[in-house]
Amino acid sequence: MTFSTKRYTLPLGQKTYIMGIINLTPDSFFAASRADRFAAVDRAVELVEQGADLLDLGAQSTAPNSTPISAEQEAERLLEPLRAIRQAVDVPLSVDTFFPEVARLAAENGADILNDVSGLASREFAAIAAEYGCGWIVMHTGGKKSSETAAYPNGVIEDINLFFERAYAAAAAVGLEPSRLCFDPGVGFGKTREDDLTVIRRFAELNAFGCAKLAALSRKRVTALCGDTLYGTLTADAACIRGGADLLRVHDVSQGKAGATMADLIFRQG
Repeated sequence: MTFSTKRYTLPLGQKTYIMGIINLTPDSFFAASRADRFAAVDRAVELVEQGADLLDLGAQSTAPNSTPISAEQEAERLLEPLRAIRQAVDVPLSVDTFFPEVARLAAENGADILNDVSGLASREFAAIAAEYGCGWIVMHTGGKKSSETAAYPNGVIEDINLFFERAYAAAAAVGLEPSRLCFDPGVGFGKTREDDLTVIRRFAELNAFGCAKLAALSRKRVTALCGDTLYGTLTADAACIRGGADLLRVHDVSQGKAGATMADLIFRQG
């Protein structure tokens, strides 16, 4: 199985891929990930040199207490840096958004992957990915924002798996191949810290239908439970790799790459 776009193919099961984060925002929770449109290209090149296999660009913060902006404002922040980064590096570019109209503009301007954080698993998003040959990352939120928590009467793993099933069906309905899909259980979105720990602990039980699985927990609140969000991230990422994570979305690329390489040697070899 692969995670594929029109331009790129990532074979699954052989290694863990590192997705470096570039936030084109003034209010993302981790300040070191922020880059304005003038610094974005240099940051992209730097992350690729550090070992990023993909880059994820976000122009609207989804962190708790962030200020929402319109689709038009998000596109204004995003498109110029996206086009410039597309010319500067030869790795898959992902765009993090919950607006279908921004996803379409991103696809038209060089994005390879649409990182859908809407929590809706809509056919509209899937259809845009199919039309432009993009990958589609679908994130579970329990219908809530990062500052809110949802109730899961049947357990958080069961709710995530039902959501993934709906997303898989939405993709099939518009002809988006399974190789274009990647599933993100949404650590930190609509979940308590115990829910987050359950997702990390039981990552192997997430049913991705053979498609790619993304662990996107870098420096989130759950990683602070040990007192250090970097060390917390590296440990949690290793647990997710053991559970079958194919991609890690990280702020700290060089450290994340080293941790993933070691985890691959332990869990993917022999």
